[in-house]
Amino acid sequence: MNERARHISPRTPHPTGVCAARTTSHMSAHMLWGLLFFLIMSAMPFASASGNETLLGGRAFSPPDQIIPMGEDWERQGITHKTPEPVDLAVALDQQLYPALGPMIETFAKERGVRIAVQNGTCGISAGLLSEKAVEMGGFCCPPGVTDRLPGLKFHTIGIGALALIVHPDNPISDIPLDKARALFGPDVRDWSELPMSGYRSSLYAPVKAIARLHCKARPGHWRLILDKEQDFGWEITEVSAIRDMIQQVSSQPGAIGYETLWHIHRIKRDEGNTVKTVKVDGTAPENDEAVIRGQYPLYRVFNITTWGEGPAHKALADELADYLIAQADQIERKYAILPVSKLRKNGWRFDGNELISEPN
Repeated sequence: MNERARHISPRTPHPTGVCAARTTSHMSAHMLWGLLFFLIMSAMPFASASGNETLLGGRAFSPPDQIIPMGEDWERQGITHKTPEPVDLAVALDQQLYPALGPMIETFAKERGVRIAVQNGTCGISAGLLSEKAVEMGGFCCPPGVTDRLPGLKFHTIGIGALALIVHPDNPISDIPLDKARALFGPDVRDWSELPMSGYRSSLYAPVKAIARLHCKARPGHWRLILDKEQDFGWEITEVSAIRDMIQQVSSQPGAIGYETLWHIHRIKRDEGNTVKTVKVDGTAPENDEAVIRGQYPLYRVFNITTWGEGPAHKALADELADYLIAQADQIERKYAILPVSKLRKNGWRFDGNELISEPN
């Protein structure tokens, strides 16, 4: 029986912060036009490519110069907040940046005597609110896709975080070559004993149970560094929509393999008791920060924030906040497993302004 479940929308977040903003987002006509544009642009080659790009893995970044057209009326619009009370800035952050940057935003607001509404959400919520021009800043756990590159929108990288491959704690495997990991999620490997390095004997029945969370499908990087397209995953995968479901499924099934960032893995173990085991990829552990920073670990997420450039949506206070957060990125608590932009620059990662666009050569 095919156990693959269809992807569903994330749960409504519970915003908290300096000034909690109970905002929601939906796909507007602008976003529908953006999707049409994306389908056209997806057939064109990207200007920037990842160093770990192979036959099956997708690109790590999208070209920064491909801006989607939104029309003159949209470009003339300023920001219209949806907050219950007047604020100086409205910010929407994904669910890993929200706790990591929240205390810094609170400090910034107190130091300057301003009110900032912070929404806890997802990349999709950030993208929707930016498209509606309801926030001055959005936060993403993925590199921007073509449909995210709105006219006047600038991306600023805070850092990257390893995307760990995870298995059941009793699984004896400790190191997986990247091509074998791709085969485990694809249709080619059905039993762990087919991989000599797995530790499973051929006499044992140990079926592979691949778990996938195919979020942010229009954005490069993240899970697309494993397999580029949804269609590349095997038809027997179990697809989940929530991070906690990913961890729960892998922690409860001996043959399971999945993926998630280190912070979410440790957070769910702490809060819910679900334990998984991380494995090395090509001999490198996701916990090896220095190897990740040098570009030796092939799977990672990119954490970005945004501001608006010159025009009706631009606000100098948002620029100040972005500069403040980038400067403070080295101070993000280690538990969030976000490796700061300053270390990436020192190790040869390429940038377009403040936006990370390529791995080290």
